[in-house]
Amino acid sequence: MKIAKHNFKGISRKCSRRRNEAGQSILLLVLVLGIFLLGALCFAFDMSNMWFHRQAAQTAADAACAAGAMDLLVDAQGGGTGNQGFTLGTAYSCSTSSKDSVCKYAALNGYSSANTAPGDTVNVSFPSSVNGVTAPGSSIAPTPFIRVDIDDHVQTFFLGLLSGSGTKEVRAFSTCGVVLATAPIPMLVLDPQTTDGATLSVQGTPTVAIYGGPQQSIQVDSGNTAAVNIGGSATIDLSLGGPSTTGSNLGVYGGPTTAPSGFADGTTGSWVAPSAPISDPFAQLCAPGQSSNCTQTINGYSVPAIPTTVLIPTLLTGTTNCGTAANIQAGNCTVPGIGAAYPSGYDGCPLAAPATCVLYTAGAYPNGIQIGPGSGTTAIFDPGLYYVSPGSKGNLYLDSNSTVRPGSGANSGASDGSGGTVFYFTGDSGSKKPAVGVDANSGKTTSSYATSNIQCTGSSKLPGNLPTTVTAGNILLAPCSGYYGDPLGTNDPLGEQRNILFFQDRSATGVNGQWGGGGQFLLAGTMYFHSCVGASPAVGGEGCTQTATTSDSLDTMTLSGNAGSGTYVLGEIIADEIALSGTPNITMDLNPTSVFSILKASIFQ
Repeated sequence: MKIAKHNFKGISRKCSRRRNEAGQSILLLVLVLGIFLLGALCFAFDMSNMWFHRQAAQTAADAACAAGAMDLLVDAQGGGTGNQGFTLGTAYSCSTSSKDSVCKYAALNGYSSANTAPGDTVNVSFPSSVNGVTAPGSSIAPTPFIRVDIDDHVQTFFLGLLSGSGTKEVRAFSTCGVVLATAPIPMLVLDPQTTDGATLSVQGTPTVAIYGGPQQSIQVDSGNTAAVNIGGSATIDLSLGGPSTTGSNLGVYGGPTTAPSGFADGTTGSWVAPSAPISDPFAQLCAPGQSSNCTQTINGYSVPAIPTTVLIPTLLTGTTNCGTAANIQAGNCTVPGIGAAYPSGYDGCPLAAPATCVLYTAGAYPNGIQIGPGSGTTAIFDPGLYYVSPGSKGNLYLDSNSTVRPGSGANSGASDGSGGTVFYFTGDSGSKKPAVGVDANSGKTTSSYATSNIQCTGSSKLPGNLPTTVTAGNILLAPCSGYYGDPLGTNDPLGEQRNILFFQDRSATGVNGQWGGGGQFLLAGTMYFHSCVGASPAVGGEGCTQTATTSDSLDTMTLSGNAGSGTYVLGEIIADEIALSGTPNITMDLNPTSVFSILKASIFQ
């Protein structure tokens, strides 16, 4: 048998060639995977870098927008346009030379609108509306919203290979503005002008102590660096202020930046400077007679009409000259004091018989109200609205040897049921006569007054620092209910409280309220003295632009008098300027739940 021969030599060459090519596909795979991983790393780097820039741009947009919103807030408080460095309502773009606060804050956070590559741009606009946000109204804040857009041109690497561009735009925006928010009301000084000197001045040897209330007890809106002046041996004592009565804050927009001597803040209080201005909380509170322009209601009560006459007592037993409006307006209506027929005194007259009191009832007083001078003239005011025009000594003047006390209306029937009095001072008093003035010899009559009478209801909480009785001086109580009563009504967690006592016509200018006297006093209610450009009897509160044009147009509230314990103000003082002088020891008690609308700067989007 013939056996075939195989060519093992050829087979050997083929196997050898295959062994030489072994591993080439693995190299190609490694190369492809390497390129993929490198691309993934570059992609991850670019995306991470863009995410970082997006976060940084958003932070810068929020900061710049918040700065712009604070400028809108200051402008709305009457700080004056143009202080912001930009024109309200006019969109613009930042540059490296921009000096306004929006651009400065963007630059401080790394976005200066530099046009050099890759660069960034910062654009500012003023939208007319923001979704889900209610504008406060053009009369309060003509330009309520601001928007900041940042375009960051971020340099890319791997993405540039795909897009053909070496940069990628990262965008961020923030929308801010001012809105109305409810908040407790502190002792508030509204004058915003930087050209005025001290708008809160405490001189002589007075001690002003604030008990309880919100954490911010006092706010001074002035931009002046010396807006608060505590001189001599004067003291502002907030050591018992705040919700926990362990100390509260004094905030000032301008300065001084550090607390002067004479300021005590307790363990939880502080001097805050700068502190954002607080707007007029009563800007939308309507003046009497504004029902056609102002539809606001409070607890179901509409704006009261302007009274044309006074309430005539219907129960005239034991009274003299009380049957006509003219006699009551002139102060000729006299009623008996404490006696057999009236063991509590007619309408609360505190004098022992046969002494009498002068009775005033709510209504119109076209020639002002002047109590005294006389030998111990004591006036009682029945509850209701007193619409008081200027007289020879101002709107309401307590002359020498005079005393005022709250009337009940129980015996006369001359009461509107509000539980207290609100004095609306209309017009300019002229010749620098005060809207309300108190002679140095007023308030010296001695007669005990139970402070439980201050309670609106049995559940109404009295201040913790109030004594059981006060034994002398002038006493007035604001309404508990009605349009000018407690805005929270029966929903007030402290029980129904008293609200507006003195309300100055905001269209008047240069008004001075002066409350002092030689005796003690107790005022339960808020004193409101604010002059507004644009406000007029035709538009009431809704026309208040909160801007004073000159120092002479500002309203000032002055508290002065002789030293005396038991001198209390249970409520707020809101005025363009506040001055405290003489030697009074005044304790203010603030309601921590008293809420009205104030402007607040916020970030929306």
